[in-house]
Amino acid sequence: MSEEAGSPELSLSGFSSLFSISSTTHPPPAAHPYHLDLPCLSLSIGTAAGAGEDQAVSSSGGDDQETTASVRMMKNRESALRSRARKRAYVQELEKEVRRLVDDNLKLKRQCKQLKAEMAALVQQQPTDR
Repeated sequence: MSEEAGSPELSLSGFSSLFSISSTTHPPPAAHPYHLDLPCLSLSIGTAAGAGEDQAVSSSGGDDQETTASVRMMKNRESALRSRARKRAYVQELEKEVRRLVDDNLKLKRQCKQLKAEMAALVQQQPTDR
């Protein structure tokens, strides 16, 4: 069985390629600006002639480690994408809150200025003899 770089495969001896796992990447869609080239794992299951026989499953240790590492890497990338999306949503909420607070602050400053002007007018209207 020949292996390509980045394409882990599982070999089960005696099952005539009953199971196989392969990894491929798909070209990014043009409309999505944040697309990452993540590997796509596929699992093929077939039938064996001697299905009732006990067969030994053999797999080289390096392939298992590479497969495990690539699966872990893919899960890590997905987790990072979800984390970035959560952070982006959180920052957008904070920005919205900042805009609301700035608007409230401006409104309160105008109200304060208006009340000071009304107070000054009332002070001038009071009789000066106390």
